Amino acid sequence: MKPRTYTLDQAAALLNLGRNTLARRLREAGILDRRNLPRGRYRGNARLMRVETGTYHHPIIGWTHYGRTEITDAGLDHIADRLGIDIERLPADGDPLASAGKRNMNQNATSYSRSF
Repeated sequence: MKPRTYTLDQAAALLNLGRNTLARRLREAGILDRRNLPRGRYRGNARLMRVETGTYHHPIIGWTHYGRTEITDAGLDHIADRLGIDIERLPADGDPLASAGKRNMNQNATSYSRSF
């Protein structure tokens, strides 16, 4: 069974931070790289983080790949310890926060057209 994961948005909400603040602090701590993907010893460590990959169609450059970092329950505990943040509780499996925000990037893609 695949472990429950949280997007950066969801993890930030659980840690009482904004998404951008969490990403910046994780970069400063050496956990994420400049593209918000796991860095160094965190890369490939599926116990703490996973990278969901996919493709989408960019209106100018065509099909392109992306990676989205998702944090596991164990990763959330680790991040809270590293950043000195207390977590009161993790959401239960039925909690809306546990599944909110999990969207496929293709569902949010907007098509742009330019006329010259």
